[in-house]
Amino acid sequence: MSRKKGGAPFSLFAFQDAITSVCGVVVLVTLMLALALTQRVVTESESSTVAKSKVDEVRAQVEKLQNDLEELNARVEETAAVDSAGIGKSVSEVKAQLANAKKRLDGAREESARLDQKLEELETRKASFADVEKRIEELKRLIEERLQEAAEKAAEEFDSQESAVYAFSDDVRERPWYVEISGSKLVVHGSANNSEDKTFESPFAFAKWAATRPSGSEYFVLIVRPSGARNFDFAVAELEGMRYRYGIDLINESRPLMFLDEGRGKEGR
Repeated sequence: MSRKKGGAPFSLFAFQDAITSVCGVVVLVTLMLALALTQRVVTESESSTVAKSKVDEVRAQVEKLQNDLEELNARVEETAAVDSAGIGKSVSEVKAQLANAKKRLDGAREESARLDQKLEELETRKASFADVEKRIEELKRLIEERLQEAAEKAAEEFDSQESAVYAFSDDVRERPWYVEISGSKLVVHGSANNSEDKTFESPFAFAKWAATRPSGSEYFVLIVRPSGARNFDFAVAELEGMRYRYGIDLINESRPLMFLDEGRGKEGR
């Protein structure tokens, strides 16, 4: 007998009770009929043959009903046993699913708690980062103010200082190159105007360019600021290695330069 799948489990106990009660009633009625027929056989001898035949028929029916009842009880018991086993199996599966679901729920709760804690840490870090960014903005503003003040002060000092004057002349046989050396660059001045100024980021780049100049008719005047001491050392080493003539002039870091082109006036740098 097939077991019903899905939904609430189906029970045949009530059906078994009903069948048993009906069969009992049938057996009782049959026995009463058999008793009545038996009494009639005793009291009515003339119909004994017919009564005996009916009693045998009734007994056969009672036996058949008893057999049917036993078969039905056996089927009911089998069905009940199958349903009980199926219900037990279903209950076990449901319990296992519930345990698995509870385990997953506990894991999800733990993960949620961990994520909440991580979120709180991130919010705290975000607040601290906001403070740091605010502090950085304040420092940038202060640096800009300090730089502006320093630039203004340097400009004032530059204007107040006496310029260092260097002259160019077309009447001399050898042409000078004035090389202004600072910590960040080397600037070569070839005349009073800016058309021939050349800027080099390193003394080696300067030496590479100097190697293209004729050593017999040109020489270099190295104007060294305090910050350019290191670049000066490398530049001198390169010039001496190439056997170029050079002169040296030391000036203040912020002292302005002025180049005189004889016969054309002065140009400030």
